[in-house]
Amino acid sequence: MGKLDWSVDQLEHDLAASFALLGRMEQGGVLAPGESSALADGVMRCMNGALLKVSESLEAQAAMRRELAAMREELLRAGRERQIYQAAQEQRIRSLEGEVQTLRAQSLLAEEALSCFPSDEFLSRPLVVCTAQGDYLGVSVVAGQPLCMGDFVRLVEQGGGQRRIVCTLWEERGTDWFLTMSLSGQGASQRRCYVLETRAVLTPSGNHVTELVGMVENGEPVSGDFLLQMFRQLRETLQE
Repeated sequence: MGKLDWSVDQLEHDLAASFALLGRMEQGGVLAPGESSALADGVMRCMNGALLKVSESLEAQAAMRRELAAMREELLRAGRERQIYQAAQEQRIRSLEGEVQTLRAQSLLAEEALSCFPSDEFLSRPLVVCTAQGDYLGVSVVAGQPLCMGDFVRLVEQGGGQRRIVCTLWEERGTDWFLTMSLSGQGASQRRCYVLETRAVLTPSGNHVTELVGMVENGEPVSGDFLLQMFRQLRETLQE
């Protein structure tokens, strides 16, 4: 701004000196009377036009600067918004990747649970318990056929009416198979969880059977006498 003011002052000083020179030239007879005034008017008109154009040019430049500043601010804002959007997208991608990994892990566990299942031979063998004397006690159905492990599981799953839910899960531990059976009814008191330990056994008489080695009810082991009593009650129920 200081340079612009200095240029205007300098211009006014130079114009005043030029007009004074024209006046002296008219007084000295170099110019005709009144010619210096006409020249001065012409110069002023040219200068006013030039100054007007300069002013318009400066205003146009200022408008362009404002537009450029607005565009620069818009670009900066768009850049910030793009960074925020990219960060949100990356966070969403990481979240989805985590969900996919969780689903894959759950799928693998489900596949392992489905693949972890006793053979048909194991399930079709007679289900027995061993007494304290070493005898094997089984259960016969109405037709006289021995109750096998598979039939026992189906009896539990299908018994108790439609309001009872039964969930079963097999787990192999060494040579034994553990069957977890969760039973739930309408009330909390009707919820039970049983874990049955079974194994394939060859009896002294040469019979291949599935022995119920032990059972845990709601975290508490049951006695061998309880197993025997349960088998006797089951046999009486099936033979009625």
